[in-house]
Amino acid sequence: MFRSIALALVASVSAAALPAAASPAPLRLTVDKTFGKVAGWSIGYSEGLGGCLAAASYGDGTTLWFGIGGTRGSSYLALTNPKWRSLEVGGQYELHFLAGREKWHGTFTGFERDEARGLFQSGLKERFVADLSRAGSIAVRFQGKQIAVLSLVGSTEAFDAVLGCQKDVVTAAKETPGPDASRKPDAGPVSAGTGFYVSERGHLLTNHHVVASCTDISVRQPGQSPLRARLVASDAANDLAVLATDFPQKAVPPLSIRARLGESVYVYGYPQSSILASTGNFTIGNVTAMAGSGDDTRKIQISAPVQQGNSGGPALDQYGNVIGVVQSKQVAFASGDVPQNVNFAIKSTIALNFLEANGVEAPITVRSADPLDGAALAEKARDFTVQVVCR
Repeated sequence: MFRSIALALVASVSAAALPAAASPAPLRLTVDKTFGKVAGWSIGYSEGLGGCLAAASYGDGTTLWFGIGGTRGSSYLALTNPKWRSLEVGGQYELHFLAGREKWHGTFTGFERDEARGLFQSGLKERFVADLSRAGSIAVRFQGKQIAVLSLVGSTEAFDAVLGCQKDVVTAAKETPGPDASRKPDAGPVSAGTGFYVSERGHLLTNHHVVASCTDISVRQPGQSPLRARLVASDAANDLAVLATDFPQKAVPPLSIRARLGESVYVYGYPQSSILASTGNFTIGNVTAMAGSGDDTRKIQISAPVQQGNSGGPALDQYGNVIGVVQSKQVAFASGDVPQNVNFAIKSTIALNFLEANGVEAPITVRSADPLDGAALAEKARDFTVQVVCR
């Protein structure tokens, strides 16, 4: 693997093996928007470089950067350190990299970023950064001296997050009309519902009917930027769908293997967000039946109020475990009577089977000894529940 890395790097920097006739302008390595951390790496967007990037800092003050500049996907690699004040902005420096017995080198350009000086190389081959991210660690040598030893643990996940971020950048660029283009009104959402995280890898569960007509899916939480999501699998018969984002999550609720008749149930979601609060809605009720309409044993009946937009959200017990996926409400009985708080949720056992069949390992738990009050449950649910917007 490292041999292919070496060949990729040498091929990419051969044209820059000699110093340029004139020093290039200082590079604008900015971080103008952040998207949190993935496996210890900070993910962000740089307007100066026109693309997404990942960065990791080390105990000696060195920060390693890699990313993609512009919509054409030119990869780059950079190192910065406040102690490297002797580096000249625009100067050309040859670095040697060692990973085990494999060695490779490239010519980097000196630049300045805030109080630090750094070394930058762009125009890397398409697969170089991806291959580099799979290495366990690298040692960096300059003028015969080792200047840094950098762990690359977690960089594979970080690279995947950068790719996902960049796809969003490219899509946004394509959708942005030019100055002479006639502007068209944005297409409204086909549907909107609720979902919740079921794995630390960033998988979400929602209803099939929420995303069935989607060509573009995003998930949102109050105070945070929307995240692009993609459909991984869908089950129309059980009305379930699993989505994936490129950002791992820490707040993931366990799924309980059974609900109990009469126990308290709590629902968090985003119903009627254009009318009701867009920051989320929390309601309380009970499990009123262990089957749905027509004795459908895949479902439970709950009395917690739900509205349009709650679909796909979690139904929780008093310990914060998911006992069901909110699906629907009874609109009217055959007699014409309008029901009061007759709503249904797909049992968590059905959801667990669906997730397992599609390679998603969701946490399972038994009840703990410490039930939570409503306020504590609402706070927990807010962290792992999202609004799903489908266009």
